[in-house]
Amino acid sequence: MYKRKHYYIAAAMMGLIGVPLLSFAGAQALESSKTQTLKPGTAAQQAEAQSLVNHLTHNRVTVLKTFQTPSGMIAIEGEGKALDPQGKHPKTLVWMSPNGKALIPVPAPVISANRVNYTEKAMISMGIMRKPEAATKVVQQISHGARTFMIGKSGPVIDAFLDPNCIFCHKFYEHAMPAIKKGHLRMRVTLVGFLKPSSAPKATAILASKDPVQAMAYNEQHFNVPAEEGGIRPMEKSDPSVTTAVGANTAILTHTGETATPTLLFCQNNGKMRMVHGLPRDTQGFVNRLSHSHYSIDAAGNCTPKS
Repeated sequence: MYKRKHYYIAAAMMGLIGVPLLSFAGAQALESSKTQTLKPGTAAQQAEAQSLVNHLTHNRVTVLKTFQTPSGMIAIEGEGKALDPQGKHPKTLVWMSPNGKALIPVPAPVISANRVNYTEKAMISMGIMRKPEAATKVVQQISHGARTFMIGKSGPVIDAFLDPNCIFCHKFYEHAMPAIKKGHLRMRVTLVGFLKPSSAPKATAILASKDPVQAMAYNEQHFNVPAEEGGIRPMEKSDPSVTTAVGANTAILTHTGETATPTLLFCQNNGKMRMVHGLPRDTQGFVNRLSHSHYSIDAAGNCTPKS
């Protein structure tokens, strides 16, 4: 899982250059708790944070708020004093050590032992990150507003947001294809394009092809693993409607709360929809469970008993 496109001023602590914000979950699927929250920081912590930030950024960042996790790590909500290219004061999240002596100069994931993603929670509270919508609602948005294609002829249907240049998407594709070829699973693909400059043109090339399933297969069969590049040639001149569709697909992905791939949505055996960001730890076991699910995503985006 990789990048999300937000501006952030943690760059002020890394040479004062703008870079994209990294996604939080890495290769593992980390789920957020809805019950645990961050506590507001104290006035003393905010003052301590401002002093440290001033020292490291030469007074270029204002600390707006601080938050505290149960572990003692301090989340700092900052705002750059200089305007970004959009004419706004960019906001960011960085972490301060419990003793107030060190900063983590990127919004790195702070994960509790029971898998609560406190970085995600802090960024939602700051408005930098969108609050995740329910999995069922996201699937319904896919069903009614995304340009997709189905890989497989039979078996339970799952939804997958994939970027043509995503190495973890490639790995999931390789694990899923044997079950798909046996007729044990179907994968509805929503192609997005944000990881690299060539991602959107490659997604457009696949969607604009006469057979997107075959075009996707070519992309994966010729995937350059060391370079993390899909094998299909980017489309240079494309139908604007297809380019718009890739953008719309990517916009739906943001509703999941993380602009990260792969993002997978599927029906559990209790008939409830579930969403997972990233490559599951036991990918093959995950695929096997999906293949034997008693429920499938229907055309309307609901979980229905498998026929």
